[in-house]
Amino acid sequence: MYKPGNKSIWKGRQDPGSIRDVWHQVVEVGDLNANVPAGINFLGFSSDLGVKRNLGRTGAVEGPDAIRKAMVNLAIHFDDKMRLTDVGDVVVSGDQLENAQKEFARYVTSIVKNGSFPVLLGGGHEISYSHGKGVLDAFPDKKIGMINFDPHFDLRQYPQGAHSGSWARQLFEESESFHYLPIGINEAVNIASMFELMREKNQSFISMEELLGESEEDLFARIDYFINQMDKVCITLDLDVFSAGIAPGVSAANPYGALPHHIKPLMNKILQSEKVVSFDVAEMSPKYDDGRTAKLATSFIYDVVNSTQTNRVD
Repeated sequence: MYKPGNKSIWKGRQDPGSIRDVWHQVVEVGDLNANVPAGINFLGFSSDLGVKRNLGRTGAVEGPDAIRKAMVNLAIHFDDKMRLTDVGDVVVSGDQLENAQKEFARYVTSIVKNGSFPVLLGGGHEISYSHGKGVLDAFPDKKIGMINFDPHFDLRQYPQGAHSGSWARQLFEESESFHYLPIGINEAVNIASMFELMREKNQSFISMEELLGESEEDLFARIDYFINQMDKVCITLDLDVFSAGIAPGVSAANPYGALPHHIKPLMNKILQSEKVVSFDVAEMSPKYDDGRTAKLATSFIYDVVNSTQTNRVD
């Protein structure tokens, strides 16, 4: 079920006489059923049914609003041509995850085809099935590459229905145009058949050991090799790629994860390619958070938003 944007959440501190200093002062709200706004569109996927089906700890259903609240006081360092619009949420009703995913994908397709940039707020990582499908449907004749910062491949089977750990397998099964680069893979939490599937699909990955230990130059080269083969690129940031010490508010806390300085340079390198058409952040679970995880998520959203201005051709 779709709910349009709600201005009431976009409130925060404001200095006397301030008009355009922080995000809550400029974020508009929209209704995708009326029109697709130009610029950045914040669209939430209010769901943790996929996490529940994947036997994870629930709470991600509240993720989109937690991220919004952490964004309200971000400082503005973009020009007045940049437009930010909160276009609301798709909310999973009852057991209707698959229907909600299809609905969300249609909205992603509409945003991308309009030339706008979707910043997608999760919610469980089942958001990325809809994210990927939406972009694939928008560019049916293009090679679409999805880069996933995540310790998990998310290639699990789904005999009882889609879930947060199955989205990449679903996209492989549905489209030959889908290509995949996971970054931060932990061997201990991925069964052997997933590595075999990656080999069968002729896909590469970067392990957590490589992420933490290889030189930035070598990591850049591996990412460039992937991007150079793609027409369009999507990014998904699963917050459980980070160490639980800095990201406790996730569905699956990670005892062996990355720190922001491991991810930020790689993210910025990808954004500089000018092929990125969409971004999602997943597995934000506020019930386990003290504010740290939400603020970490927004620091990456901040970079994504500002990069769209840097790369924009007016």
